[in-house]
Amino acid sequence: MSLSATALDRVRSLARRRSSAAWRRLLAAGLALIAAVTAFWPDVGHPAVVAARDLPAGVPLSGSDVRLVSFAAPVSGSFPGVGDVVGRTLSEAARAGVPLTDFDLAAASPDLASVAVRVADQGLADVVRLGSRVDVVSASGEVLAENAPVRETRGQVVVLTLPRLHATRVAAVSLDHELAVTLR
Repeated sequence: MSLSATALDRVRSLARRRSSAAWRRLLAAGLALIAAVTAFWPDVGHPAVVAARDLPAGVPLSGSDVRLVSFAAPVSGSFPGVGDVVGRTLSEAARAGVPLTDFDLAAASPDLASVAVRVADQGLADVVRLGSRVDVVSASGEVLAENAPVRETRGQVVVLTLPRLHATRVAAVSLDHELAVTLR
């Protein structure tokens, strides 16, 4: 090698030499160190609050109801910290592990109320699901409520969210008679 060798010539010269055992050990130690550091590297995903278990609608959330999980991509409308949702009320039921969004915790309207309706037909009660829309019909055929969202189902009981005036009327009629619901 001449005295006027360029940096590229020096790299080529080093590459042609056999690496010594010391260099191989140094390289192995460096790779082991890199592996150890990356194994304990924190997850830098996108945090979102999820339900820790299945939760019914209308439940004020506590710290044991939710947990923070990291996702690979951001979840639109999600909350980055547990403190953002504790004390707020669910407007709809939530499944365990599903991120809670601003739609799930929308402020309840003072004009709405939830009412439990005992459905006369058990077969129909088994078909009605969370999120379904139903009409409530009395035994005389009078439509008491239209397009009511189902918030929860338990056997023959279906919980609906209605305007307060309709909810009061449905509750009063259901004291004397079983009601029917029609699916939309």
